[in-house]
Amino acid sequence: MRLQDDSRGQIYTIEGIVASFILLSVLLFILQSNSIIVPQTERAIDMKLYEKASDTLVVLDRNDNDSWSTIQPLKTYVAGWNGAPGEAMMTCLDNNISEKKMLPDQVEYNLIFVYNNSTALNSSTVIYHGIPTDNSVVATRLVTLNDNDISTGSSFWKTINATRHQPETIEVKLICWYL
Repeated sequence: MRLQDDSRGQIYTIEGIVASFILLSVLLFILQSNSIIVPQTERAIDMKLYEKASDTLVVLDRNDNDSWSTIQPLKTYVAGWNGAPGEAMMTCLDNNISEKKMLPDQVEYNLIFVYNNSTALNSSTVIYHGIPTDNSVVATRLVTLNDNDISTGSSFWKTINATRHQPETIEVKLICWYL
């Protein structure tokens, strides 16, 4: 008995492999999406607050060339910070966040800069509105200051970067919670 040469089996096999790859890719995309929240869960409110906090940092971290905006970019606030809480530059940032209604009305927040001062990792609270509750959320954004930003910025970054002459990477943490 002689078998016939049938190449359709190979095509069906390849088609099955490609179809399974597409289905797995769609499933992976859906599972990694932030918007899958069952409305009855306790985490739904926290996820919405996290999205608001994250969006606030994205809006603040806009490009310098956006002439339509009256808010300075986050990099400008970080570069102008002199290492002390409650200074004028941070008060201006605080006013922009609250007056522009970037966060909902019943939300309080703290803003923290985490940076390396060549010996250790330091964390400084630059805007303080109280002690976060247990259900607080933390959104983060990395800001990199190069030599040009440091030379035109405050003396605080100049003293930290005096011996290294490397870009400074600062983690900006926005901690938000409902009242």
